[in-house]
Amino acid sequence: MNRFNFMLTCLAAVSSLTGAPTFAQQPAYPDRPIRLVVGFSAGGGADNVARALADAMGRALGQSVIVDNKPGAGTTLAAGVVARSPADGYTLMLLTSTNTISPSMYKSLSYDPATGFNMISTIAHGPMLIAASKESGIRTLADLVARAKKEPGKLNYGAGGVGTTPHLAALVLQRDAGIQMTHIPYKGGSETAVALVGSQIDVQFGTPPAVAPIASRANILAVTTARRTELAPGVPAGAETVKGYEVASWYGIGGPAGMPKDVIRKLSKAVHTAMADDRLRKQFALLGVEASAGTPEEADKLYASELARWSVIVRSENLKADN
Repeated sequence: MNRFNFMLTCLAAVSSLTGAPTFAQQPAYPDRPIRLVVGFSAGGGADNVARALADAMGRALGQSVIVDNKPGAGTTLAAGVVARSPADGYTLMLLTSTNTISPSMYKSLSYDPATGFNMISTIAHGPMLIAASKESGIRTLADLVARAKKEPGKLNYGAGGVGTTPHLAALVLQRDAGIQMTHIPYKGGSETAVALVGSQIDVQFGTPPAVAPIASRANILAVTTARRTELAPGVPAGAETVKGYEVASWYGIGGPAGMPKDVIRKLSKAVHTAMADDRLRKQFALLGVEASAGTPEEADKLYASELARWSVIVRSENLKADN
């Protein structure tokens, strides 16, 4: 027996006695901090959702989850960074309704929005509120629909910028109710709320955190979800007046396409553990959303259906990005 064969025989004997492999095992995932990319600036609603989630997920995983804000181009800048990152579970993204709206508004993207991500879980969903100025005389959604039908295009509404989820909620209402209003774009929900209170616009579509501060100085007409929600007690659902009307904002978490299934399962489990934390649920409620974890398959289905839905609306309305 030559020297090489003798060494192999000895190694095999040791392995059979100890039952241990003769090669180094890979460290268990995650063995270093995870980056959670957010396509919005720090301090906003999405950023606050991400930071609350990162904290709770970090505890569940026993590893730091660090938020990395990369605003710009309607979240497509951040999405491109994540889609091109290694699919090892160490770069994730907070995906929102905007991620399924913006792609149709840009001529070219650095990633394929339909195939660029593996979804891990949904994490939250919430309504938008429809409010009217006191001076408008509009007290219910039925009043709004009747006025808009009587005087097409005369009612002005604000919904943040072009292509935002509140803007799309307004467009869907006009389509479903067969009405026409005029959009007055603003930079954000807070600025729109100020315009509503000042009667510069008649109607606002906005998130609960944007509308809540002016609730006593405006008429809250409806939530945009299919059913009433505890996030806005006593406020009717839009579908009670306009059959089938529903537009909800949502948040999910995903990573680059091609992530190992065991990594996806571990991350999904961590999200579910985080969602069971009362502290996180209360934080989400203050941000106007309700915690709602789902399976990776459910999250994939939601993302794909929203991408298809908004593509039709964006193209039919000929919406285009500002830059």
